[in-house]
Amino acid sequence: MLLRSLFTALLALTLTACSSLTPEPEPAPDTNISWQDHLETLQAINAWQVTGKAGIRDSKTRHSASLAWQQQQEFFNIELTGPLGQGGARITGSPRGIEILAAGEDPIFSTSPEQLMQERLGWRFPLNNLPFWIKGQPAPDSPYTPVIDTNRLKSLQQNNWQINYLRYTSQDGISLPSKIVLNQGNLRITLIAKEWQIRPR
Repeated sequence: MLLRSLFTALLALTLTACSSLTPEPEPAPDTNISWQDHLETLQAINAWQVTGKAGIRDSKTRHSASLAWQQQQEFFNIELTGPLGQGGARITGSPRGIEILAAGEDPIFSTSPEQLMQERLGWRFPLNNLPFWIKGQPAPDSPYTPVIDTNRLKSLQQNNWQINYLRYTSQDGISLPSKIVLNQGNLRITLIAKEWQIRPR
């Protein structure tokens, strides 16, 4: 089902799709700042754009898509394109809920993104945490266990998910993740960020 494939692909990139990307050298971290200072810098970034690839893999299925994500505080707009340009979907979110517009499908709206994922995919994902995790910071208002390496997250455990940060890139002098792997049970999610843009508020 096109909607299932594209909505699932919001979250990750399969290893097969990742293999065609050439990793960029990881920038040297700024050792003059502490993790707390770096975290405060990330917390101040609430308007950004990232392009790359997204997909997911579990014991039975795998999906992938190109991704363009724009975030403006609590509002987001996500454009997805399937492999070889097939299909497409736009996902918009705000404090009032989430709407999915997929090619050939009726629009879907829900005030609970997690419930929508449970109904459509059969598993739950803390979607509201993802805008924080993708920047390399823990989501607020939820317990977490971090592993810090050179002032950046190396891994994070939060809301029963294991998030590993495998690569970083530098944008405007700020270290931001360029490869993230999320695991829960047999579900493996990978995000590849090819380009970051930090936008004015």
